[in-house]
Amino acid sequence: MKMINTCMATLFKGFSTVDKVRAPYTLTDADLVKRDLLNHFYTRIGERIMRPTFGSVIWDYLMEPEDPRTQEIIKDDIERIVNSDPRVEHQDTTLLILDHTIQAEVKIKYKLLNSEDSLFLEYVTNSTDNA
Repeated sequence: MKMINTCMATLFKGFSTVDKVRAPYTLTDADLVKRDLLNHFYTRIGERIMRPTFGSVIWDYLMEPEDPRTQEIIKDDIERIVNSDPRVEHQDTTLLILDHTIQAEVKIKYKLLNSEDSLFLEYVTNSTDNA
């Protein structure tokens, strides 16, 4: 009797300590790609040493008025970040701008994995008011 390997080979392998209490820190395939994109989104642009263009400008627009220009800048930034990763393709973005909060649902397609997923982003100002 012949055994057929029904497991799909791992295409991407890496690690992350985010949301992990202890080892293993290994991430593979879609989980790794998703974590890489979230790291990119939640890094303020200019925050990484030696990589001044890495990160997102969304943090800079938390206190801006909700208008078409702000929405366009944020959507362009989301598309730029997703398109910078050759493992995914940007499908769609739904944006919600509230007082001191920006939320986005970003639909992506994993190119080599032939599957789709959604990233849910939330940016909130840190309120230090004690009033």
